[in-house]
This record gives sequence, C-alpha cells and structure tokens, in this order.
Amino acid sequence: MNSTKENIIEILSGEELTAKQIHLRLQREYSFEGTYQATHKTLKQMIENNVLIKKENDYSINENWAENFKKKAETITEKRKQINLEEMKEGESINLSFNGIREVGWFLVNTAMVAPNPEKKPGLALWRFCYSLVGLDKKHIEGAKKAFSQNEWHCMVENNKPVDKMFGETLKEYGAKQIKFGVKGCATKLSDKVIIGSYITEIIYPSTFRKLWEIQNSLPKKVAEFNLAKHFGLMADKFVKIEVIVTKNEEMAEGYREEYLYSTS
Repeated sequence: MNSTKENIIEILSGEELTAKQIHLRLQREYSFEGTYQATHKTLKQMIENNVLIKKENDYSINENWAENFKKKAETITEKRKQINLEEMKEGESINLSFNGIREVGWFLVNTAMVAPNPEKKPGLALWRFCYSLVGLDKKHIEGAKKAFSQNEWHCMVENNKPVDKMFGETLKEYGAKQIKFGVKGCATKLSDKVIIGSYITEIIYPSTFRKLWEIQNSLPKKVAEFNLAKHFGLMADKFVKIEVIVTKNEEMAEGYREEYLYSTS
C-alpha cells in the first residue's frame, strides 16, 4: 500500500499545486480519509526532508532530491543486472526488492525464467491470477517470448475468471505450453512462484496491491466489462514495493513439479 508521502510525490510529478489542491486530489484519487491538517503536516515533513520545496503557496518536488532518487534507483537496477544465478550454491537464497510490476516483470523474463536448466526440465508457474503482458514494454513481451522458447512452460492459475482466461490465451500465443485454471492452493494469498531447473523464484506482493488485482480480475463477468485503463494504472504503479526471493534447491524444485505438473498432466 502506498504511503501518503508516495501518493503526494505521484500527484506532484510535473506539477505545482497548493496544499488544498493536493488534499483534494488525495481524497479523490487515493481515497484519503485524513484531515486537511494531516495533509499539511505531511507536506511540512517532506519539506524538512528536502523532498519538496515551497514557493509562495505552491508545492513541487525538489529536483535535487528527485535526481538523487533516480541515481539510487539506477544503482540498484545495475546491481540486479549483475546477479549471476549460475554462481548460486545449492540451498542458497537471494532477497531482492523491486519498485512496481514492470521491474518485477523484467526480472522474471530476463533472469528468473531463463535460469540455468541443463536438463531441460519443464518450467512451472504457480500463480493466483494469470499474469498479463498488457500495457508492459516491448522488451517484456520479447523477453517472455524468449523465455517460453527456451523451455517448455506450464502455468497453473488458481483464479478461473474470464479476465484470467483472456490473459492466458495471450501467453499461449507468446509460447506458453499450457495454462491451467482453477488449480486450488497453487499460490498463496500474497505470493506466486516460478520454478525452472533448480531455481525457485517467489514473488511477494503487498496485500493492498494483491487485493486490487483480485478485484480487477474477479469483478468483470465478461471480458468486455474489463476496465483496461484501471489495469494499466495498477500495473504501472512504480511505488508498489514487491519482494522477490530466489532459492536454488533441486529437491524442492522437483517437489513442486511432482505436485503440480506431473500429477496433473
């Protein structure tokens, strides 16, 4: 769940607004229930922390802070690029943190789903909701095609709604071998997994993000009722913190395949 400070940063991206305008947008766009005084107090704290600057009655993002934030994000991204799964030892785990689904999606298709798999064992995705490439960048789509072409992928999805099936058809067009819906217990309330070779990647989502995902996938009774604009907004939210744990464990990975793939094929 985004904090009020994160929501304010998003509101002020490219804009200068008064405290009252910011408060109204927090209420309208983020269902903020705090008082105007609470908003004003938060703005004051953000000025003290050099996140915002104030000119007369207007607030805006401090460009120096924004530049430092960008540099830190780029540094983290570069470190992630240097992760070499081949160097992981059996039983070792790596913890990572990402900003938004776009970063996670790129890590999955560019690293996790193309992890070493010399025996060419089938890849297994255990998802609560079917993943979507809608609204993502071209590199995500090309990355997914590459991952699906390198290994045979089977996706088990707990949800079984029209929107999930729509996304599943798209993944099959991009090369996924199988998409199976209604697989109870294949994912937890907050996390999904992808397994390839000896590598298990667990993606852990914030509860509010996961709930919004559930609502957008479950409410439409027909694909025509699906709100594509809201889907774009949810998927593009760069302030959602998503945790990822990569573990190398051959026995555990094989156990997942035995339970969800071999026994259901």
